[in-house]
Amino acid sequence: MTKTDVSREEIAEKNVGQEMPALLADLPSMTYYSDTGLGNGYAYVSMRGIGPTRINFTLDGVPLNEPEDGTLYFVDFADLGSSVESLQVQRGVGTSAAGVASFAGSVNFASLDLAESTGTTARFSLGSFGAQRATAGFQSGRLGASGLKAYVRGSYQATDGFRENSAIQQTSVYAGLSHESEQGYFKLFGFLGREKSQSAYYAVEPEVLEANIRFNPLTPDDRDRFGQQFVEAQYTRFLSETTSLAGQVFVNDAGGWYRLWNSGKTALREYGLDWTNLGASLTYKTLLGPLGLTWGVQGSDFGSTRTRDIVGGERSYVNDGNKSEASTFVKLARDSGPWHFYADAQLRWARFRYEGSVDLEPVSWTFFNPKLGVRRDVGKDLSVYASAGLTSREPGRGDLLLGEENASVVHDLTAVKPEKVLAVELGTAWKSGPFSAQLNLYDMEFRDEIALTGEQSEVGLSIRRNADSSFRRGLEWDVNWQLRKAIAVRFTGNWSWNRIRSWTQFYDVYDEAGEWTGTTSRTFEDVEPVLSPPFAGSLMVEGSPLPWLTLGATTRYVAASWLDNTNAQGIATPAWWKVDLSANVDLSRFVKVGNPRVRLLVDNVLDDRRIWPNGYSYLYATRDGAGTETLAGVPYFFPMATRNVTVVLDLGF
Repeated sequence: MTKTDVSREEIAEKNVGQEMPALLADLPSMTYYSDTGLGNGYAYVSMRGIGPTRINFTLDGVPLNEPEDGTLYFVDFADLGSSVESLQVQRGVGTSAAGVASFAGSVNFASLDLAESTGTTARFSLGSFGAQRATAGFQSGRLGASGLKAYVRGSYQATDGFRENSAIQQTSVYAGLSHESEQGYFKLFGFLGREKSQSAYYAVEPEVLEANIRFNPLTPDDRDRFGQQFVEAQYTRFLSETTSLAGQVFVNDAGGWYRLWNSGKTALREYGLDWTNLGASLTYKTLLGPLGLTWGVQGSDFGSTRTRDIVGGERSYVNDGNKSEASTFVKLARDSGPWHFYADAQLRWARFRYEGSVDLEPVSWTFFNPKLGVRRDVGKDLSVYASAGLTSREPGRGDLLLGEENASVVHDLTAVKPEKVLAVELGTAWKSGPFSAQLNLYDMEFRDEIALTGEQSEVGLSIRRNADSSFRRGLEWDVNWQLRKAIAVRFTGNWSWNRIRSWTQFYDVYDEAGEWTGTTSRTFEDVEPVLSPPFAGSLMVEGSPLPWLTLGATTRYVAASWLDNTNAQGIATPAWWKVDLSANVDLSRFVKVGNPRVRLLVDNVLDDRRIWPNGYSYLYATRDGAGTETLAGVPYFFPMATRNVTVVLDLGF
């Protein structure tokens, strides 16, 4: 597969209190933005220009995405990076996994390995715009002859936010327990997270940002309170030296509310959301001579309740959603000298049911997702691989209800069709002394892609529709060079060519007096999809001029990308270039207690005020007295922070 592995050391080096999307930003084909502009709070990552609702996130194999819409809000369980042992990013359709089908790719987190010996770690940080953080973790080590090991970590972090009225406070607790024996392995892991924040999920017109880059159109009353609880238990039984059987159960539960003034600022509405996802899986692994076999089965049941109340008044609505799914897969692998083959086939079923004031018929889908791949070792330092995979996935709740939180009309839940992609990958990995490189060519051919329109719903949800035929093709690279013993260089990036072959855009129509008169549509051919920059790259240099001092510099460039699928002139994010500097000082040779280390990070050193990496648009048409229609539009952007500084102190006992 096309993948990138990230170790615990790399995660810890990047983790200065931002959400996980910011930690992934420098990997090939990844881009991110955050509502606050700092990477804290509500932050979102895209892969190959495809948004986070179509990326499959898992923790120890358990799906993290909320099943109805595929969303994942890292803000609800802050500081995940401190409790992750490693992560793997699979780009393309990826291997079969629990949860919503991997479409753009998958990000798989492995929870912290519990240590053999007792240890305590702590991290404290302060930064610009009121950023502060404190986290401490404890490892029990092996408890006597029992084989038990335990872990707990608590974190607090807060920021005023770069944007006005975007302050966030977050607390989280992570805990784990494991037991090993010759017969099997047991692990229990979970977290409890709480957050309260002022909302900043509306973007801003460019002329407003030029006058006040920190402007947030939402008021201090537009805020939210959410929490999330997660626990998973897994047990692996070793049946023989080559055979194992693993079972896993999980509970993922979240709930809270957010408040938003109506358009006339006459009523403050409180939107409530509570949901629970229960699931279980069973995995069998064995060797049949030279053939490796893995079989798995997984099932889950999800239920949600959504409400809207007038603060201090009556309830406007209540509705329930239910999403059930089940899947089974078979993976085969065989090594034959320098050749390595694999095959992977998944059968997946999902069903969505809505209950509210409007009766809607349930809808269900069944998908068959096959994958094939081969790798060839060309000597000990070079390998090449190729893979092909077909995957399909259902639309989300927001797609089915056209962005409505509560159905106001009878929607045809089969109107938005499932999307399909055939992904072909061709890559190579080469290592020679201090130099290593991974290069990958990909071609993702979509049918009925559920594409962003560039529009937003009343509560800030992105609206999407089917595009009949589209593709994403590109080149990815990850090049590392240990220039000297003390200097390392890494260059990652993506160049891509992305097209929708035909797109029909709908416009509101206004007359000469500015009155709305109806809607019209236009069809556009061979257009670039929303928020898919044709180039994104990062160059990182790190060196140690002294044994106790490490200096680093990261520069990142992202090309302009369209905010709508019509590619209307001026409705695009600007290209941007950013430089960050860092310094890491090891004080343990001077202070003999706690192994202290101090890190200094200066983000956006050149103080660029036009880093607007994401947004949306409003397209409309004006009709003159002769009936001629002229198309126009307004872009809206999410700004990222100007120059800011973070100082971190790490301790370990």
